[in-house]
Amino acid sequence: MSKFSPCLWFDGKVEEAAEFYVNAFEQSKINKVDYYVDSEHQPKGSVLTISLTLAGQEVILLNGGPEFNFTPAISFFVECETEAQINRLWETLSHNGEVLMEFGAYPFSKKYGWLKDQYGVSWQLVLAEKPQSIVPSFLFTGEQFGKAEEAMNQWIEIFGDGSVEYVQKNPDGTVAQALFTMHGQPFRVMDSGEAHGFTFTMATSFYVYCKDQAEIDRLWEEVTAQGKEWPCGWMEDEYGVCWQTVTSDMEELFDHSDPDRAYRVMQELYKMKRIDIAALREAYKG
Repeated sequence: MSKFSPCLWFDGKVEEAAEFYVNAFEQSKINKVDYYVDSEHQPKGSVLTISLTLAGQEVILLNGGPEFNFTPAISFFVECETEAQINRLWETLSHNGEVLMEFGAYPFSKKYGWLKDQYGVSWQLVLAEKPQSIVPSFLFTGEQFGKAEEAMNQWIEIFGDGSVEYVQKNPDGTVAQALFTMHGQPFRVMDSGEAHGFTFTMATSFYVYCKDQAEIDRLWEEVTAQGKEWPCGWMEDEYGVCWQTVTSDMEELFDHSDPDRAYRVMQELYKMKRIDIAALREAYKG
């Protein structure tokens, strides 16, 4: 299991979107569907989350409601192996979507394009002549402009097991493009001084799979030190990027095969900001 998984906040249409993405990408499948066990946020029995594998990357679709919208501040950089593959993916993802950068030849690639799909999620497609892969990409704009390198180094320090692969600078010293890895998973960051009018939102967050309570506690303290605490294990860092601490046994604890037990665990979770694994396990046991 990867250390990180993108989580995309939808206002309905999660089942439709799941099928759309699985059909678009190679090495893809629907892994698991979880449902609401109460009616506090969505109707009881409606879809809560769908776990997908897209091009080998786990992606979580969350049926959260209308509170948050996707922006291009977080996009997904997709490397494609062949022209046939990238052409098909562009055609599929751009259907009823919006082109942000035209699909065609650029100095850095024979074929590249940036789009927003029909659900609002942003994708950058590039012909890289290597197996299809998906890499989260962060665009630092507005008040966050110029902080891409700082954020990259801070994330590596906090989450650990990371390294900077390369950094390309603009003449003013900001980051034109940088690639780094954490726990073997690649990420990209960029700065843009243009007046985009958007920034990071909770519509795109990242699961962080934690091995124990000690790791949850450490990450919570370090990420929220200059950021914000949110309910149910959500933490916002000082740049406005949101991360979710997820326990290694979360799938077992939230198993809905026993509705009463699932309800108990969920009610306990609603009381929390920082995740308390022991309290969730006690609720599980009843």
